Amino acid sequence: MTGTADDHLDQARRNLAVAKHLLGEHRSDTTFVQWAVTAIFYCAVHCMQAHLMRHGKGPRTHEARGRLIADPRYGVPIEVQTAYELLSQRSPAARYELATFDPVIVRQRLIGHYLARVTTFVRL
Repeated sequence: MTGTADDHLDQARRNLAVAKHLLGEHRSDTTFVQWAVTAIFYCAVHCMQAHLMRHGKGPRTHEARGRLIADPRYGVPIEVQTAYELLSQRSPAARYELATFDPVIVRQRLIGHYLARVTTFVRL
């Protein structure tokens, strides 16, 4: 990934806006809700990428990013790591496993609880 930490935070904001739009305008369509879940995860990806870039790291894969997030040298609290991992698991479930999600739960839990931990940590 290229760009600056601020570029990644801007992308995170846009991904969150897309997720909220999909949940607001298309909440009754399973596919749109699945894409909202994916956009939520990518909001978290860009948040964590920005945090790591502020520490001089620019991982290019999910695996490399996950290792750095778990590394105590980069100061990511365990509750943020756990929230990020949960979002990471939901995204491929939506994309590849045909998982369905209740849009109310997506808003309350995925955005309001898990993603909120990530966004608060990076001050999005």
